Amino acid sequence: MAIIVDWIKIKQEIYYEDGSLRDIVTENSMPLEKWELLCEYLKDNYNLRIHCDGIEMRDRFDYALAKNCLFDKEHNYIASFSICNVHFSLYLPWGGQFLEFDFFPNEIDGLDKHRAIIEFMTKLANILQITLKMTGEGCSDAILVEIAPATK
Repeated sequence: MAIIVDWIKIKQEIYYEDGSLRDIVTENSMPLEKWELLCEYLKDNYNLRIHCDGIEMRDRFDYALAKNCLFDKEHNYIASFSICNVHFSLYLPWGGQFLEFDFFPNEIDGLDKHRAIIEFMTKLANILQITLKMTGEGCSDAILVEIAPATK
């Protein structure tokens, strides 16, 4: 996908407001060793809060906690953080089979926030060596942005 620099076009094509979220997902499953890399990157760069069944936990976010969350069938866990005042949720699905972040497109109100999200996706794609896709909520085949890792 070509990089779009016109904010109006970006807003209309990527961050249109239809009441749904935007998802950032992987195209393949997410092995545990990549979860460890992801957790270390997020812990080192963002102030994360962990919620268990909607209740904020007091634990510090790290891979050990995430791994426990990934293998707890009894509860639902979400890690939340912000990038340029855009609030992201990271789902910690049972078994860690997939990676999914989501955010509200109405929080993206200019090119600076768009660039910060693209930078976040690019860093993650390179750290994890996986392709990341931004899609509409639950629409994995309607790709809005796709970022592949740079070759090593």
